[in-house]
Amino acid sequence: MSRSGLRLKAIPFRAARGVHPISDVTTLRFSEGRLELTLACELRGSGKVVGLEVVFSEASGFRYLDELDLCRYWSSDAFPGDSYVLEVQQGGWADEESGLQGFEHPRREWLVVTGNGCVSVFSKDEPEVRNVSWLAEAKSYTSVHVEHAQ
Repeated sequence: MSRSGLRLKAIPFRAARGVHPISDVTTLRFSEGRLELTLACELRGSGKVVGLEVVFSEASGFRYLDELDLCRYWSSDAFPGDSYVLEVQQGGWADEESGLQGFEHPRREWLVVTGNGCVSVFSKDEPEVRNVSWLAEAKSYTSVHVEHAQ
């Protein structure tokens, strides 16, 4: 049993390299089932932001939460806190939804983790993850821009 009582089981999707404490989700775009996230992972001294682009081609659901709203995940003994993209195998949002709805609905769940905002995603397919970088602007590293296409 974990410290929090939650039986969370998650595994890193990419090689673990650590999550920078001031990292954040800088953009979130959702259109026709496609969810695109841009993460600012680290601000270099040159003013360059090093990050990740994470794309789920067929997301069936997602939720954005502050890292404090996921405190029960962090306090779980089985939480791998050193990777930006995790696959949740047990004890996450999918299990909560199945319990609330009173039936088993197999879903594949992913958790995109930063030092600030985090995004839980239902997607049957693995995400595409690639390294990105850009020059920092005053708002580009600390604010979240959310787009939802109608």
